[in-house]
Amino acid sequence: MLWTVSQYVPDPSPVRNVFSLGWLMSLGFGRSSARAVCAYPMSVLTVLVYLIRGHVYETADGDGMVIFGRYRLWLDSLIVGVAFAPLALLYVWLISVTDALSAGLVWAAFMGLIFGGVAAMGQSSVGFPTGPETPDGERWQIAGLAQRPGTRLSALQLGRALVEATPSGAVVVAAAADDRLVAAYQRFGFKRGRNRRVYKVIDRP
Repeated sequence: MLWTVSQYVPDPSPVRNVFSLGWLMSLGFGRSSARAVCAYPMSVLTVLVYLIRGHVYETADGDGMVIFGRYRLWLDSLIVGVAFAPLALLYVWLISVTDALSAGLVWAAFMGLIFGGVAAMGQSSVGFPTGPETPDGERWQIAGLAQRPGTRLSALQLGRALVEATPSGAVVVAAAADDRLVAAYQRFGFKRGRNRRVYKVIDRP
């Protein structure tokens, strides 16, 4: 669990905020209203996975969000699988009440929304944050740094507070969206790895 060393660390956001936080993420990564709309379905699915794990934090001003918590890729994959299970059941139901072609067209349209959302989001910081250069240790991931356009960088400040509240000995990892964000991480003491991956070993007395 996080150390309560900072008054600026809020409680994780509840699952009921999935749609508003999904829109905030799509605005942060979409960079325009049209792209934000395209990115929204993918953003909601991404946020839902981390909300279920209690890893999504919203800034006090409501203009920023951060995904932060223990990095367990297998658990995220399991949650994604569970989330997609109802869609698979829907596809089976469509085949049973319509013909295979109609069901396939509906499925193709849905997958188009998902992949269109990925394209609209571009390179996001929700990715694979570890590599051969990442030190061993208890790994925590910071991701999904999203800020409402035109507002102050409250998400970055929240991310820093969360990192400062991480237990000593932990390795905080991230996959930055661009070189500008890599530089911001480096100002906070992170080291750069390959493919815009960054990491920081928490060392306290």
